[in-house]
Amino acid sequence: MFKDLREFIEKAEELGQCKTIEDANWDLEMGLITEWQAGLPDSPMLLFDKIPGYAGGFRVASNLFSNNLRTALALDLPIGASIPEQIKGWRAKEKAAKPIPPVEVKTGPVMENIQVGDEVDLFKFPAPKWHIRDGGRYIGTGDMVITKDPDEGWVNAGTQRVQIQDKNTATVVMSPGRHNEIIRRKYWDRGQNCPIAVSCGQAPILWAASNFALPWGMSAYDYAGGLQNEPIEVVKGITTGLLVPARAEIVLEGELLPPGVDDRQEGPFG
Repeated sequence: MFKDLREFIEKAEELGQCKTIEDANWDLEMGLITEWQAGLPDSPMLLFDKIPGYAGGFRVASNLFSNNLRTALALDLPIGASIPEQIKGWRAKEKAAKPIPPVEVKTGPVMENIQVGDEVDLFKFPAPKWHIRDGGRYIGTGDMVITKDPDEGWVNAGTQRVQIQDKNTATVVMSPGRHNEIIRRKYWDRGQNCPIAVSCGQAPILWAASNFALPWGMSAYDYAGGLQNEPIEVVKGITTGLLVPARAEIVLEGELLPPGVDDRQEGPFG
């Protein structure tokens, strides 16, 4: 399986499954093109580069898994098989997988550039405003929101939307009953802020695992490790100490504040 997002993009390009688009603006243009292309019968992955106002290489990928071929590729299923055959293969893979805990490494690509304190500026990234009525720019859509249970010590990862509010503030939407939401309330009930990390751009299997309805106490790291039959590499976060994907593109670290402390308007999101 792919160790990171870049390996997946390279393979998609090799298979003619990726379309590079230059000069599209973060303000609605990338969102419009994404929605339009997603509706095509064989929707390609999109890789936006040379975004106005940003240096080349500050890229945005969208529609990663918008067709059956790339979904199979991400999950290590035979891309030439029929959909029923792929579903059968996936069920067999899930049934055979045994959780494998992550392995902590000293460093990784995500540590190549570290910015803390006043250096932090979320607007350095070309986060799109996807839809015309959105409340702002969203850096977290295909992300992993990472928290750690304060009682049991296991690490949870889920996908929740993350909106940029200002240069060093973002809001995270967590639905009632989701594991991350239960965990953050444990901290708040103790009178503490909840440490959080948001991974943007990670290995496809890791992102997939963060979307599955795993049982309470089952870490997406362990589950993804079992699916690929080797441990996920993680590194300790600089400010939170949370274990984050060592080969993620971007990781944001901070704290979730309880209600009534610096509340912000979130959304809407189209």
